[in-house]
Amino acid sequence: MIFDATRFRKKKPEESEDGFMVCYSSLMILLLTFMILMVTLAQVKEPRFRKAIGSVKGAFAFLPHTGGDNPLANGSAGFLPKELPGSPDSSEVESPGAYEQAVQEIREKARRPELVGLEIEERESGLAIRVSDVLVFARGSADIREDFLPVLDLVAEAAKLRPGKVSVVGHTCDLPIATDAFPSNWELSIVRAVSVIHRLEDKGVPPEWLYAYGFADQLALVPHADEEGRRRNRRVEIFIANGVSQQLSREPAMADESGGLRALGDRGVCESSPG
Repeated sequence: MIFDATRFRKKKPEESEDGFMVCYSSLMILLLTFMILMVTLAQVKEPRFRKAIGSVKGAFAFLPHTGGDNPLANGSAGFLPKELPGSPDSSEVESPGAYEQAVQEIREKARRPELVGLEIEERESGLAIRVSDVLVFARGSADIREDFLPVLDLVAEAAKLRPGKVSVVGHTCDLPIATDAFPSNWELSIVRAVSVIHRLEDKGVPPEWLYAYGFADQLALVPHADEEGRRRNRRVEIFIANGVSQQLSREPAMADESGGLRALGDRGVCESSPG
C-alpha cells in the first residue's frame, strides 16, 4: 500500500486568501468611485446629478428593495422634484435682464395705435397677455395675420427665457359657426390656440412647455349682449408661468392662468409691478 501524502497536504495560505483579496479590491474600487462621485457633485447641477443617480442605480441594481417607494427607481433621488420636461441647464438660460428686455419690447408694441387690443400684465405667477382676435386672425379663420407675427416672435423670446408652462387659450363669441373647417366654435377656438402654439414652437419654444386650450364662448369676459361685448370676448390669451417654480402637469391647470388673464379686465395695458 502506497501512502500519498499530497492528499493531506494543507493548502498554502495565499491560495485561501485569493477570494478575499478579490472581494476586498472590488469593494475599494467601488468606494473610490463613490468618493469621486461625491466630489464631482460638490457643485450640483440637477441634470448632471440625475445622470449620476442613474449610474448609481445601475451599479446597485443587484441589491434587493423591500417596501415603499424606491427613490432611485423613480428618478427623484429621494429629495429632488420630478424633472421639468425640457428644462435647460441654468447656464443655457439667459439672465433676468434679457427676459425683462423681451417683456419691455412687447409693452412697446402694445402702445402702438394699430395694436389696440394687445394687453399685457406681469404678475407674481407669470406673464399674462391678451390679444383681440382681430389682431391675430381674420373673421372665422385660424391663420395668423402676417403683420402680427413679429409680436408672437417677441412672446416666443420671452417664453424661451423663462422656462416653464406656456398656455395658449382660444376664445370665441356666441355667434355660431358651421363651416367645413370649423363645425362649431369649439373647433375654431382650439385650432386658433394651436396655430399660436405652432408659431411659438417654430421660434424655439420647446414643445414640452406648450399647452393649447379652446373654450369657445364659455369663458366670456363680458355678456354677449351686443357687438362690442362679442368683440371683447373673441380673443387669444397667453400665459407664461414663472419658470421652474411651476411643475409641468398634463392636467388643464387653468386656475392660475385664468386668474392672471382675467385680472386685466377693462384696464387696457397694465404696467403694474408683479403681485
